Amino acid sequence: MSGSSQNIDVVVAGGGPAGGICALTLAHGGARVSLVHWDGYSTGGIELVSGRARRMIERYCPGFFRQDIFGAGGVEVHETISLWGTPDPVTLSAMFNPWGPGVAVERTLFDQALRDLAEAAGVSVIGATKVADIERGNDQWQLSLRSGEAECDPVCARFLVLATGRAAARFFDPPPLSESSQIALMAPLSPLSGVPDHALYIEARDNGWWYALPTGDGGHFAGFCTSRDEIKRRRVSLREFFFGELRRTRLLAPLLGGPDAQLNPRITGRMAGARAFSKAAGNGWIAVGDAAYAPDPLSGMGIELAIESAQLGAHALLEAMRETGKEAAKHEVFAEYEDAIRERASQHGKAAARHYGSL
Repeated sequence: MSGSSQNIDVVVAGGGPAGGICALTLAHGGARVSLVHWDGYSTGGIELVSGRARRMIERYCPGFFRQDIFGAGGVEVHETISLWGTPDPVTLSAMFNPWGPGVAVERTLFDQALRDLAEAAGVSVIGATKVADIERGNDQWQLSLRSGEAECDPVCARFLVLATGRAAARFFDPPPLSESSQIALMAPLSPLSGVPDHALYIEARDNGWWYALPTGDGGHFAGFCTSRDEIKRRRVSLREFFFGELRRTRLLAPLLGGPDAQLNPRITGRMAGARAFSKAAGNGWIAVGDAAYAPDPLSGMGIELAIESAQLGAHALLEAMRETGKEAAKHEVFAEYEDAIRERASQHGKAAARHYGSL
């Protein structure tokens, strides 16, 4: 792996949906781009690509979600069945969504497919490599890299995109405006049949809320969003707590397949709840995806907002590159990008408040 980075315009730190789409958009705009990614932050699992996000991606590659082309695959979600502040379940069909059905995707495959798409467009992808430090001098960014225990040659570029998710704060010290008190516990559920379901299930409980997305083998991937305090109060193991609470639900409990069903031994967890940082852009850098604003998982818009911010950020950088020597103009470009992120965060916050307020 070469670290000379001669003539690199932009280096993207992070290879999730935001990093992949930002690098791809920049490459299509004529920029010379390197992308550095490390899979250690990924929790894997199944996530929802909304109908709108699906259309955004298919503009770059119409067959992206076909398994035989890029391998992203996934299961179309034709309906949402929710039990949220109503006595009986409510079903919403994707038929009435102007963007069409979303897709439940395996995140590891999805992220890799986006990086492959970016690489095919000319992006230099540096995989299995961790960003150890970021410094700026002489109008250049320098990223110190590490692969395993070995130090690698640094990567240098004029502009930096921070796409490292919620871990962004460790590089620039933009502290989150608020720390989430919510945790998401997740686990795959064994298949009930070999035929995939095509429904997203959402259910509110007195101590949190649940969701379940379909998997390609006929099973489901379930998540429980609850408070840290609720988890601390438990008197059993995390696995017993998760499946015990799952059996109390009305919509999701039948997905377990009965009292003798085999239960997955591994429960994963990650931070949930909305999280905003004090800054989303600065002198020669921008943050995209969760590094700029991490939405509440209830919205199902995490990937959609990641892609939208990545496209906005890429267009801002391309405009800044055209403003060579005009520092005031560059500053205005980055300020406009930050304003756009804050506006979307505000809209999302209001929508989430309405949903939680209905309970």
